[in-house]
Amino acid sequence: MARFINIGCVYLKQRFFLISWISLVIYLFYKTFIYYYNSRQFYYLRQILGVGLCLSRGTATVLNVCCAIILLPLCKKMNQKLYRLFSKLCPGLFFLWLEKAKSFHMTVGITLVIFGVTHSVSHFVNLWNFSRNFDEERIEINLARYKNENPLNLLMSLAGVTGLSMLLIIISMGVTSTRVVRRRLYNAFWYTHHLYLPFMALLMIHPISGVLKEEILDSSLGTSHMFENNETLLYYVPQFRAIKPKTWLWMALPLTCYFLDLFWRIFARNLSKVDIVKVRHMPGRTISLSLRSHQNLSCRIGQYVLVQCADVSMIEWHPFTVVKIPTTEKVFELWIKVKGDWTEALEKVLLEQEHDKISVLIDGPFSSPMEGVCKSEIAICVAAGVGITPFVAMLDNLCRNPRSRNPGRIHLIWIVRTEQEIAKLVELANKCISELRDANRPDRLHLEVYVTHSKTIATHTIQINKRGDLTHILKRDKLCEEEKSLLTPKYKRHTLIDVKIHKDFVKKPQNYEDALLKPIDKRNKIDIKMSNGEINIKIDGKRDLIKDYPLVACRIRRGRPYWDRVFGFWVHLYPGHHINLFCCGPKNLVNLLRNKCKNTSLNTKTKLTFIHEAFS
Repeated sequence: MARFINIGCVYLKQRFFLISWISLVIYLFYKTFIYYYNSRQFYYLRQILGVGLCLSRGTATVLNVCCAIILLPLCKKMNQKLYRLFSKLCPGLFFLWLEKAKSFHMTVGITLVIFGVTHSVSHFVNLWNFSRNFDEERIEINLARYKNENPLNLLMSLAGVTGLSMLLIIISMGVTSTRVVRRRLYNAFWYTHHLYLPFMALLMIHPISGVLKEEILDSSLGTSHMFENNETLLYYVPQFRAIKPKTWLWMALPLTCYFLDLFWRIFARNLSKVDIVKVRHMPGRTISLSLRSHQNLSCRIGQYVLVQCADVSMIEWHPFTVVKIPTTEKVFELWIKVKGDWTEALEKVLLEQEHDKISVLIDGPFSSPMEGVCKSEIAICVAAGVGITPFVAMLDNLCRNPRSRNPGRIHLIWIVRTEQEIAKLVELANKCISELRDANRPDRLHLEVYVTHSKTIATHTIQINKRGDLTHILKRDKLCEEEKSLLTPKYKRHTLIDVKIHKDFVKKPQNYEDALLKPIDKRNKIDIKMSNGEINIKIDGKRDLIKDYPLVACRIRRGRPYWDRVFGFWVHLYPGHHINLFCCGPKNLVNLLRNKCKNTSLNTKTKLTFIHEAFS
C-alpha cells in the first residue's frame, strides 16, 4: 500500500503543472457555463441559442486566460530579472518555472487551439440558431434581420470576420508547431508565430460589436397603459443591451508586460552589435564563432543568446548557448551546428565574406535551466553531439577555478558518432582534468565519452578482475546478462578486435601522464588503441588522441552506454541523495533518461530530478 501511495505522490509531483492547469481550465469553463445557463438576464437569449450560448461563453473565458498567460514565458528580459531576484529568495520555485516555461507555453497553446476550435464551432451553431429561431416579439435581441436569413450573411459581421480570421491564425500556428513541420519547415513555424500581433489586435476588436445581448434587470423600466374605465395596467417590457466585453481586463497587464519587454529587447538589440573575432570550422560540421561585444555582457554559465545575421535574414533570431563566458576582453564564444537553411546560409557567408563586413546582432543573455549545474553539489550531465555546449562553459570554469566550491562533483557523459567530433572538446577536457589533479581534486570530474559509430566491429570481449589481471576472453554472442543489470559491475568489459593480447601491454606505463592514470583508465586506454586495430588515432589529421591527450583518451568507450549499469552506479555511489540530472540531446535520449530517472526514484532511495534544455 505504501508503494502505491509513493507512486501516486511522485506522479502528482511530476504532473503538478499539468494537473493544476487542467483543474483551472475546468473550473473556469464550468463556472461560466453555469452562470450563463442559470442567470435570468440571459433567459431570452437562451431561448434563441440554447446550450450554444453557454458553450461559447464558457470557452471564451478559457480563451481569455490562455491568451493572457501564453505571453508570460515569452517575456525573456522580465524572466531574466525575476530569476536574478528570486534565485536568492526562492531558487527552487523559479528554477522550476524556467525549466517548465517551454512546456507550459506549449500546453497553453494546445489548450488555445482546442478551445478556439470549440468556440468557433459553437458560434457557427449560434449563427444557425439566430436565423432559425428569430424572435419576432423582441427584435433588438436578434442578430438576423429576418427569419431564416442565410447564416453566411451573419458570418460577414464584424464579430464573424474577426473570429474567422483568428481561427485561421490559431490553426496555422498549431499545425506549424508540430514537430514534423517544425523540423522540416522551420521558416513556416517562425513566420506563422509572428501572426500573434494581428491576432492580438483582432482579439481586442472581436467583442466590441455587441452581438450577444443581455436583458436589463431593472423594475423601473415598466410600461403603463390606461384603459377606458380609468384602470391603469402596468406591464414589463424587456429591454436589452450588449454584453460588456471583458477581454481587455484579461489582456491589459500581460500585453503591457510583453510589449515593454519587447521594446526593451529591441532597444538592447540595436546597441548589441558584435564583431567577429575568430571563426573555426570544427569536425561534425560545427562552427566555433568567437565574438567581441562593445557593451558589458554579463553572462553566466548555462545561459544562451539570440543571434541575428543581417546577411542571412533580417527577422530571424536563433538561440545558441554561450560556451565561453566573456572576460575582460569582452570576447565570448558560440558553437553552431550546421543543420537547417539558416545555419547553412550562415556557414556560406562566413566562408565567402570577410568577417569584419558581416553584420551580427545578439539579444541576451537569457536564463536557462542549465544554470543549475554550477549550483548543484552533485551534477550529472548527459549530452549527445552538439548538446555538449551547455557544459563546455562549466568545464572552462573548472579549468580556471579548480578549487571552487560548486559543483562539488560532476559526472559528464558525452555521446558522439565518431572520434573526430571529440576534437572540439579534447584539449579543454584534457587540461581541465590535469588542473583538477594538480589541485588535488581528481575525483571532482568523472568524464566518459562514448563513440557510437566505428568502421571496425568488435568481436571479442575481455574480462579483467579487481587486481588488473586478464582472466579470459569471450565472444560477443556469449556475453552474460550483466550488462542489463542495475547493480554496479565488479569488473569492466572492453571490446577488442581479434588481436593478440599480452598482459604487459596493460600494466606498463610509458610516461609520466600514463603513470597518473588509474588501473581502469590504463586498461581503457589500451582498449582504444587495440579496438582501432592500430596504435594511433588521428582526430583531425594532425593531433594524435592517444599521445597528445591521454587523460581524455583513456575515458573513451565504444558503443552506447548501458544505462541500467550507469544508473546503478549512481545509486550505489549516492544512496539516499537528491541529485539533478541535466540532459541536452535528441528527443529519444531525453525520453529514455526521463523514464530512467522516474524508475530510479520510485525503486531506490536515490532521487533523480530530470532537467533538460532544447531549442527545437
